[in-house]
Amino acid sequence: MSTYTNIKLGGKSIKQPFPFTIERYNITKAGRVASGLMTLDLVAKKRKFLFRYSSISGSDMNTILSVIDTNDMFFTISYEENGVAKSATVYAGHIPSELVRSGSEWYWKDVDFDLIER
Repeated sequence: MSTYTNIKLGGKSIKQPFPFTIERYNITKAGRVASGLMTLDLVAKKRKFLFRYSSISGSDMNTILSVIDTNDMFFTISYEENGVAKSATVYAGHIPSELVRSGSEWYWKDVDFDLIER
């Protein structure tokens, strides 16, 4: 099982999501030749980074949004996977969340978003 630490978006440290998972997949170009045999070319290997927070403070959410909710479509993610530094250029999918209040404190609930490798 992989462990991921020191997650940064656009060079900014963010709160460790739980869970944080990475999907790896191949982008391929498939076709068939005249005999009916399938051909398959590997175009690229890509990753999707899945972030989940059951709740997160307003300031932690603002740090994340200051990178992913801007007019810049692409930004970097960096992290350590089992002690090895890795990074990727990514873009954000949709960011569903719910703002709730407990007493005088506001926080975000059920924050769930994906970053997709360029």
